[in-house]
Amino acid sequence: MSLLGIDVGTTGVKTVLIDEKGSLRAEATRAYPLHSPAPGWFEQDPEDWWAATVEAIRQVLKNGGAAGHDIKGVGLSGMYHGLVMLDQQGRVLRRSILWNDQRTARQSALIVEKVGRERLRRICATGGAPYFTACKLQWVRDNEPSIFDRVARIMLPKDYVRFRLTGEYCTDVTDASGTLFLDVAKRNWSEEIPGLLGVPRSILPNLVESAAVSGQVSAAGRAATGLLPGTPVAGGGGDQACAAVGMGIVREGVASLSIGTSGVIYAATGAPKTDSEGRFDTFCHAVPDTWCVLACINAAAGSHQWYQDKIAIWERAEAERRGTTIFAVLDELAARAPVGSGKLLFLPYLAGERHPHTDTDARGVWFGLHAGHGREHLIRSVLEGVAFCFRDCLEAMKSHGIPMREIRATGGGARSPLWLEIMANVTGQEILTMQADSGGASFGAALLGGVAAGVFQDVEQACDATVATGTAVHCDGTKAAEYGSLFEVFQSLYPALRESYRLLGAS
Repeated sequence: MSLLGIDVGTTGVKTVLIDEKGSLRAEATRAYPLHSPAPGWFEQDPEDWWAATVEAIRQVLKNGGAAGHDIKGVGLSGMYHGLVMLDQQGRVLRRSILWNDQRTARQSALIVEKVGRERLRRICATGGAPYFTACKLQWVRDNEPSIFDRVARIMLPKDYVRFRLTGEYCTDVTDASGTLFLDVAKRNWSEEIPGLLGVPRSILPNLVESAAVSGQVSAAGRAATGLLPGTPVAGGGGDQACAAVGMGIVREGVASLSIGTSGVIYAATGAPKTDSEGRFDTFCHAVPDTWCVLACINAAAGSHQWYQDKIAIWERAEAERRGTTIFAVLDELAARAPVGSGKLLFLPYLAGERHPHTDTDARGVWFGLHAGHGREHLIRSVLEGVAFCFRDCLEAMKSHGIPMREIRATGGGARSPLWLEIMANVTGQEILTMQADSGGASFGAALLGGVAAGVFQDVEQACDATVATGTAVHCDGTKAAEYGSLFEVFQSLYPALRESYRLLGAS
């Protein structure tokens, strides 16, 4: 007996097969193209997602020695905020505009003007920002009216895979939370906002909870994938919600810290929380009657990757010479620098910023650079700057009384012992790693599929039976105090530079 998890990500689709104890039986990935027709525009073809998913499902079944009848439940995960538009016959009308697309600043401002920031906060638990799906739909209406007039259904990226697999027009409450059309507290489509934006409610997909059955594999789905017709497919969730499930972030007091290309803090709450300054978002969680607060920084491991690509030329050659990774060489170099990088601070706003400062004009900065600084200070300051951003977001959450008794780390950056040590000392909290099989959006999606199929009673039981933490990284009080003084300086920099960022962006 196996459970199948499918995660439709920005660079590719990942599928996993796990058993009821959470042990990984097999995994497979397939990539697809990313299109950028103009600077800051990012699109993908939903048909590419489906083709890659079909290949990945067939490959993971083969790798796991499984047949369709072995799969008891399927769960879906995917990137938030993307816009998929279908016509009356279920045909894709244009490429999907993705979560990271930057063309919709004007539409975002107009939505805030039409709806009102306070009403947005009351209904959607956010003040609005350009990345939400509604902004993308308004952009299509403003710039491609002939396409907008033919829209019969909209959905999120993973939901197009569901549509092809089951024939159902459906999404879940976690993904719907990132659209600006959902009444987050009521966990249902808003009665007000679609009309205010000139969007017929009829084009919104059906809504389900993440662990509920959203449909069954159809005959067409079987012909494409080899899965058994009638296999239940869970509502699933946005990738951060599913990753949180995969890490056991399903009760108050436990939070996840994801150090991927972008960085995310995700914590479960028993009631929706709203920040008047928009320093974090509040979404429905994949657990019924549970919400989450999440904060995203745009360039976490992405800042490290930028440093690797643009600056670390010598270190890359050294890694090749030694037969190791550039990440390991850079960690060794950063470890030579003192705590605080000799009072050198790095603002990792290389792609604008989302939280706690929603500002597409924000840019990266090294502050405090002097002639005594070397390469070791530069790379360590990058690690510390990302950690300071995470603390900035954590402080905003804690100011609303959200408990953070335990933080669990995941993502590529979590494989760096030095970076985790820095994270623990900057945030002042112990950080737990995850065991190899636990964590990840596809793993969490598979657990949701297990709940939908009746393998588990509920999401909490699924996590208790399968999720395992690894080692603990402890906070050093002395180092934490040093970072505390520097954090005050770090927090002062963005407000001091905000107007300069705006002027630079307008020049």
